[in-house]
Amino acid sequence: MRYYSIQILRIVFMSMVLYLHVRAYLFIYGGQTDTVFNLVPDAFMAVALPFFSISGFIMAFLIDIGYRNFLPRRLLRVYPTYWCGVAISVIVGYLMWGKLPGKELFAAASLLPVGPADLPLRVEWTLIYEIVYYIVIAPFAAPRLRRYFPAFLVIWGLAVIVAYLAFGLREGYVFNTWRTVLFAGYNLYFITGALVYYLQKRTGPMHPALAVGILVACSVFTVAWGWNRPLGVIKSLSEIGPWSLCTAATLFAVVKLEDYVRHPFLIAVSNFGDYAYAYYLIHAVILSAVFSIMVYTLGWPLDNARAFLGLGAVAVGGWFFARLDLALHNFFKSRLR
Repeated sequence: MRYYSIQILRIVFMSMVLYLHVRAYLFIYGGQTDTVFNLVPDAFMAVALPFFSISGFIMAFLIDIGYRNFLPRRLLRVYPTYWCGVAISVIVGYLMWGKLPGKELFAAASLLPVGPADLPLRVEWTLIYEIVYYIVIAPFAAPRLRRYFPAFLVIWGLAVIVAYLAFGLREGYVFNTWRTVLFAGYNLYFITGALVYYLQKRTGPMHPALAVGILVACSVFTVAWGWNRPLGVIKSLSEIGPWSLCTAATLFAVVKLEDYVRHPFLIAVSNFGDYAYAYYLIHAVILSAVFSIMVYTLGWPLDNARAFLGLGAVAVGGWFFARLDLALHNFFKSRLR
């Protein structure tokens, strides 16, 4: 089964990530703070977190259907394309700035929680959480353990809350250790996303008006809560908890809407959700290179028009990288079933 609505959410979330990162690089390279990319408040820079909810949902689905060779196949989905992105980043860094990475590149490229490291793509801190999530849940892909997975998710969620409240385990964001990443509040996104998979499976059809109402309520709550929030790392469970639940509720609602809305156009658009991973990996490298050339080589001041030129470069370069990603994915998928 292919959840086309979740594919569309991938596109939406990737678009939001790209929007906010264009704003960040406009400021880094040009000091720009008054473009159309500054309309959304800084608090929404954490828009990558909803991808954890999607991953939680999809991994629960794969475990539920008896996805064979779960861990090897998930690692092969992540690492080959990521390492290609790292290679591109190293080449671009050397050609443009004469910079070669240090020995810490190998630690960073492992995507394991080994502590501080210079992340070559600047965005792969999220993949550290993804890889740890795959490792933690992999045993439940075994037929004998599969039925215990929902109970484990509840226990893990409670452990995260206890670690936060009783032991003050609130550090950890980009640079994690095994201790911090296993009990980080961000895991609530994975956990609630996975639990929602089982909830939607065990509940019947939902009236479309109710599903739309859930989407509207979650959107209004998230915007109202975050609009005036100052920029800063999101670590408090008072924020992570409600926002992860809103994302999980959004997944629930859009999946239920699939019973009523299956227009061929939407299904066709959803295919581009397969490109989200590649665009996520490579967009920061492309933006850095393009804006650097504009400012330091051509002497152009950055503005809205040049920001959209940067977006165009991301669209083109990301498309080619996405084709490489899908080719690698299909290659390994055909050999490991």
